[in-house]
Amino acid sequence: MNKVLITGSEAAALGAKLAKIEVLGYYPITPAFPAMERLSKYIEDGELNCKFIRVESDHSALASVLGGSLAGARSYTVTNSQGLLLMTEVVYHAAGLRQPIVMGVANRALSAPHSRFPEHGDAVSQGATGWIQLFSENNQDVLDNTIQAFRVAEELRTPVMVNYEGYLQSHTLEEVFVPDQGKVDAFLPLKRMPALDVTNPRGVNTVAGPDVYTDYKYIQNAAMEQALELIPKVAADYNREFGANSCGLIEGYMMDDAEHAIVAMGSIVGTARLLVDELRKQGKKIGLVKVKTWRPFPAQAVNQILKNVKYVTVLDKNIVFGVGGALATDIKANLYGQGSMVINGAILGLGGGKCGVKEIKEAVDHTESSENKNRSEWIGL
Repeated sequence: MNKVLITGSEAAALGAKLAKIEVLGYYPITPAFPAMERLSKYIEDGELNCKFIRVESDHSALASVLGGSLAGARSYTVTNSQGLLLMTEVVYHAAGLRQPIVMGVANRALSAPHSRFPEHGDAVSQGATGWIQLFSENNQDVLDNTIQAFRVAEELRTPVMVNYEGYLQSHTLEEVFVPDQGKVDAFLPLKRMPALDVTNPRGVNTVAGPDVYTDYKYIQNAAMEQALELIPKVAADYNREFGANSCGLIEGYMMDDAEHAIVAMGSIVGTARLLVDELRKQGKKIGLVKVKTWRPFPAQAVNQILKNVKYVTVLDKNIVFGVGGALATDIKANLYGQGSMVINGAILGLGGGKCGVKEIKEAVDHTESSENKNRSEWIGL
């Protein structure tokens, strides 16, 4: 395993290259563009045998890789923000047609007002589409999650989004351990699962009546539930094979005796670790729960790790208007009725806003104050 200094976009591209993708559909959008740029160079240099489809929109980008996947090719695309919203129609098609597509999402705020900066609103907008969603703390996660995503997608016939944040990760250099290609080939053998025969054209997504639609959606949801068992197994296999330290659904940090837990996903997890270390030195019993798998939501794992804490501070880099942060909403719903536990959501970092140690500490203090019980706090106004 080699160690290289690369950006998150390069890590996403390298993960797709190691997975030996065969179809890449893409329309340039900031800040996801560098991943496609690197992949196109791999193709041009003869390092990746892949059909690169240059399209006129993000909608067409996903449509093109959906076609490739239906024909049995390992397919990949990258997007974010308004591009992901434009894809939404096809996002639902890909999930409903049970195609094992992997998509990198370089998370970026949504309009209006127009923003080029990072947050999780774009991914959260797709939370009900039927895609598995993995979140990355750092560039190592981007690479590891991308490779694992193909294995999960192909075993479950369910598409996977690998989320990493624009600029904070997509354009930032970090040291990343890169697995050997031969070992990746063994870990991720190509599984041909064509839904179409090009020599015998047929239609897909024909009209379904009420007599079969509910049953179909029940089966689709069952696959998502199976992901809660498969994702940890795939992560364990990956760690064993490559000597990595990739988590499955969630990961606890300093949680053994914690009375207060911070829960977060994405790059803010790394910042929260710094605060936990600082407060631990001051004698405070605080820990951190990293959520890697947001969809399907790992309710049982979350409930188990938080069952003994008194305070929970959930950090959300998104807002579901009129409700609160998406992660906090999930946490509160699954811990409803847990005695006197206080669960506060903190909304911060929207549109690239400040979400450093100071802001996270403010959120923690809000949770423990007598005036703030089970509510959402806006940090950084």
